Amino acid sequence: MSQVAEKRLIFNADDFGWSRGISDGILKAHWEGVVKSTTLMVNQPASEYALEQAKRAPDLGVGIHLQLCDGSPVLPAGTVRSLVDADGKFHSIAELKRRLWRGRIMQGEIEAEFRAQIRWLKDRGTSPTHADSHHHVHVHPLVAGPFRRALRTEGIFRARPARQEYLPRNGTVAGAHSGPVYRRVLLRTYLSLLERTVFRSLESPGFRLAIHPRYQQKLELLGEAWRAAIESLPPGACELECHPGLSEPGFSEADKWRHRREVELGLLTDPDLRLWIEKDGIQLISYRELERPTE
Repeated sequence: MSQVAEKRLIFNADDFGWSRGISDGILKAHWEGVVKSTTLMVNQPASEYALEQAKRAPDLGVGIHLQLCDGSPVLPAGTVRSLVDADGKFHSIAELKRRLWRGRIMQGEIEAEFRAQIRWLKDRGTSPTHADSHHHVHVHPLVAGPFRRALRTEGIFRARPARQEYLPRNGTVAGAHSGPVYRRVLLRTYLSLLERTVFRSLESPGFRLAIHPRYQQKLELLGEAWRAAIESLPPGACELECHPGLSEPGFSEADKWRHRREVELGLLTDPDLRLWIEKDGIQLISYRELERPTE
């Protein structure tokens, strides 16, 4: 990990390219707000559109949002049979997780598909600044290895941190996770171990900010939650994952994050948010500004 004392914050906007509305919202959050980093979903309805629009935003770091549960694979369905249903589409996230735990997903196919998604982006002239995954599937025990191998083979050295923390801390044991204490402790231990072992050769921020328990499921308090976290940031780099977007007829009706995307876009472009950040001496960065790890 980088040994930088300053407070550095990455607002990374997920789902770039999933729809035109989401892509336009992310670009608005970059041009008018605090977003300096995003991750693109390839092989989606607006992937090509998002990349074309990103040419107008040279300061926006574009990484890759690897995924196994929405739309179709980049590779021919017949070559990744464990990843797709009878129609050649990815399984739902719930079905994917069931199949992973039952040993019905081939790790070699995961790695091959991840590499194909990365190459899809490279072939269009964009070298990903970093990688993360849709629904954080890359931290699953059976996906973490293929994820790391795909990144290293394709020359990507930065990734979203596995570990998450909520701020300000209130003494709750492993409070960034849900469920009873034993589950929270197991999750925290597993994610910390994952970073020290499988992901040790990848450069990441120190942690990913989670929503404090008292604000969870309360969208109207999201701005307060972000402000409380920003005011409590420790030295070093961390990521605040966000999902801004604009509504798009034909897509947003089925998007369960539709209202949250609009709320987040409003917050990310609110001048007060930048004032909170500047007041606390926090530097806004993208993933390209993290140091490359040494072997």
